[in-house]
Amino acid sequence: MKNSTISLLSLLITITFSTQSVSAQSLVGKWKGEDNGEVGVINFDKEGYVSFTVGGELVGGKNYQAEGLTFDMYYETDDSVTPHTVDFIIKMDDGQVEVARMQGIYNLLDKKTLVINMKFDGTDRPTALDDDSEDQITLKKMKNKAVSSEQWAVTIR
Repeated sequence: MKNSTISLLSLLITITFSTQSVSAQSLVGKWKGEDNGEVGVINFDKEGYVSFTVGGELVGGKNYQAEGLTFDMYYETDDSVTPHTVDFIIKMDDGQVEVARMQGIYNLLDKKTLVINMKFDGTDRPTALDDDSEDQITLKKMKNKAVSSEQWAVTIR
């Protein structure tokens, strides 16, 4: 009886931890979406940097140059709350000075579909996902493409 109780407890703990909410690690990668006919990509990297590519222009990430200054754009998540929160933080002086913070919420519908509702104007964080909100976008995870040695040679020329 004692062994079956321990086994049951172990099984419950395993199930609990394996079904916990998504982590920031799940966001790592490139996500593509369309907003008002414009295609954009958000890249969350392993080091905590986030960048956007819209209309071929890269914004954010590590050592981003704008107006003669160097910035870094980071992301922070809190998966312990519902909805999950995500902040995009712009810092300068090697991360010592926070310049701006954009607050949002997100939900991973599945491993390949991310919904973000983000206030880019610095106002209060949204409280719920809303399909009718202008601040919400659905993104699809992009596949990592292996680069052949031939493509690599062309890229570095």
